[in-house]
Amino acid sequence: MLATLASWSGLMAEESGELGPERSVTKLARWLLARLPRFAAHPAVGDFSAELHRLAAAAREVVCPDGSQRVVVGRCVEARCDGQLVARSAAGPGGLGEIRCDSDPGHRWAEYEWPRLHRRVAARDRGTTGDRAATVRHWFTPQDVSRLWGVPMGSVYRLASEHEWRRERRAGRSYYDEADVRRTLAARMPVSR
Repeated sequence: MLATLASWSGLMAEESGELGPERSVTKLARWLLARLPRFAAHPAVGDFSAELHRLAAAAREVVCPDGSQRVVVGRCVEARCDGQLVARSAAGPGGLGEIRCDSDPGHRWAEYEWPRLHRRVAARDRGTTGDRAATVRHWFTPQDVSRLWGVPMGSVYRLASEHEWRRERRAGRSYYDEADVRRTLAARMPVSR
């Protein structure tokens, strides 16, 4: 919560020339609430709203946990493994979702690793090694980056600029190159496998 609220407060303070509040959840939330009319006209209001919604949902989950959902995804992609892959919401590192093999607990992928796992499943189903798929460029929206890596939206835009992520625009939306995103954020996340 602190990182997300601080990121949005920093963005608003920088754009308005104001000093931001003290770095505490309560003070940041009050400061942002007082500037809500300004945020309503901001181009990133949709991202701001979505992130606050996710924070509120996560807080409700802490207060009233109802267990994580389980969904069977399919056969494990690891060689000589007959297990089934099972997705669980909020079961992985940092509260992200996780896909785990029911036969070997070492076969697991955090939510931010799912695109790579998806390519392995597709390559297995095509009967290829997946090397060919590695040459295809994959793209993430800023929302994908925020959700998969747990990075506040304001920080996604800052990281994209600082690290010069390749960007593609389609129908007015920005997409960032997966390889650039992974290179920047890999060190920030625990490795499942």
